[in-house]
Amino acid sequence: MNTDIKKTWQNTHKSISKLHGETKNWLSELAFIKDEIRFFNHLLSANYLDCLFEGLAKRIEILTKKMAIENKSGLLLSDSIKKHELLLTDLIEHNSLISNINYLEQHKKLEKEVEIHIKKYRNLKKQIFEVVEKVMKKKNIKKLQ
Repeated sequence: MNTDIKKTWQNTHKSISKLHGETKNWLSELAFIKDEIRFFNHLLSANYLDCLFEGLAKRIEILTKKMAIENKSGLLLSDSIKKHELLLTDLIEHNSLISNINYLEQHKKLEKEVEIHIKKYRNLKKQIFEVVEKVMKKKNIKKLQ
């Protein structure tokens, strides 16, 4: 199943197995992000009192809302990718993948959506780390005094 697709991505051909592999990687990345969001929610709630003490309650609330949005967005994107993968299977069975321009365009669109989702999540993750780092620094300063 290493049939090359006639459509190109930045002047390179993609095989059916590569298309399949990309969708599996996307799903894996999204599942990992979902697990991290669950961890960060727990982390922020476990340290919530410390954050309140440091005056970070509003920031925690905003980050928690952003995590909920990213989690929902990730779930919707995962569903779209799973449907896309099912369509790939169907097109392979009917030997019509190469001629199906709509599938290839959808693949490109999903590729961009996954990239955007990951970038947004990384930015959110950075913000979470900044809050946690701030709380940890304050705790260490108090312990030294």
